[in-house]
Amino acid sequence: MNNYNVDIFTPNGVVVHNLAADELFVPTKAGEINVLKDHTHLITELSSGMLTAKSSSGDRHFAVHAGLCKILGNKVTILSSTSEKAEEIDVERAKAAKAKAESRLKDVDSLTDVDYIKFRNKLDRANVRLKLAELNK
Repeated sequence: MNNYNVDIFTPNGVVVHNLAADELFVPTKAGEINVLKDHTHLITELSSGMLTAKSSSGDRHFAVHAGLCKILGNKVTILSSTSEKAEEIDVERAKAAKAKAESRLKDVDSLTDVDYIKFRNKLDRANVRLKLAELNK
């Protein structure tokens, strides 16, 4: 018996719809939350990280970056600025993005606050993608 149905939506479309899950691990701004049966209703802000959906048929992993998570009854809705399935990660692209972000962050004094945040976010996204790709091997 699955406890939750999970939807992940981005501005570019549906990443997954009605994914059955017994347990979820969701990265939030307040830290990772573990969503188990009969979890309280919740709306929380996502952070960049890996969302894991566990079920009897196996674990599914997704990269999520900024957005909202809504838990209501047995439905979990993720609205993320970007999201990918583990099997869709382009490792070479993620490595290139990581190298570029690290390069730009080496000279912090020349960056505006906005640029610093932008490149920190890019580095976080690249690291999540690479971690997810490693799990998918």
